[in-house]
Amino acid sequence: MIRIRIQEPIDFDMEDSGTDTAASSSSVSERNRPPVDDCCPICFGSFSAPCRGPCGHWYCGGCIMEYWNHVAAFRPCKCPMCSRLITKLTPEATLDQQQHDDDDDAGTRQILRSVRQYNCLFVGGACGFVLQVLQLPVFLKRLIQAMMDPDRPVAYLSRLRLVAVLLGALYTLSPFDFLPRWRYLDAIDLFDCSAIALSFGLYFVGLYSRRRRLRRLRQLAPASHFEVDM
Repeated sequence: MIRIRIQEPIDFDMEDSGTDTAASSSSVSERNRPPVDDCCPICFGSFSAPCRGPCGHWYCGGCIMEYWNHVAAFRPCKCPMCSRLITKLTPEATLDQQQHDDDDDAGTRQILRSVRQYNCLFVGGACGFVLQVLQLPVFLKRLIQAMMDPDRPVAYLSRLRLVAVLLGALYTLSPFDFLPRWRYLDAIDLFDCSAIALSFGLYFVGLYSRRRRLRRLRQLAPASHFEVDM
């Protein structure tokens, strides 16, 4: 009696789909974390709280926030590698889990909070406008910090004067009349002069703060040299 063994056909489609799924999942995981053999293009060190831009480049979260604070105040910064606008920063997927596991990592929590504020400011559309209105204190803080930068004197004077002229025009058209009247100054001129005085005042405050920091560094430098000589 001859027994014939019929071999079940191999489902190559299922094997191919499983291979494709594994490959796609591995590629997604690779996109959600920085390359192992790469470094931050800003500090040239190992990644700390890494974040990815829309262009695919990775940066340290603290480095890209400091870079944004230095080069742009009210617009998204550009990627230092390809000059593409960074409208959204995506932190590494494991950062949230590490944040929940390590309650003492205050630096990572602060960086993630700054990244979320950055994403809210530049999300775009009607939702982005509402978020920008809600983040108005952040904008004002950044404006004051930018106007106190001695390296960019009166950088925002023209914008500030434009806002002052608009406020003066609104005050002139409104029924309110609580500002003092001068013979040669109307409301628009008063707001304009106030904007100029505010701009130069913040500039001199920033210059004075920088000189204080430099004086403090000069005082600390001899002590450090003495400790090295000892």
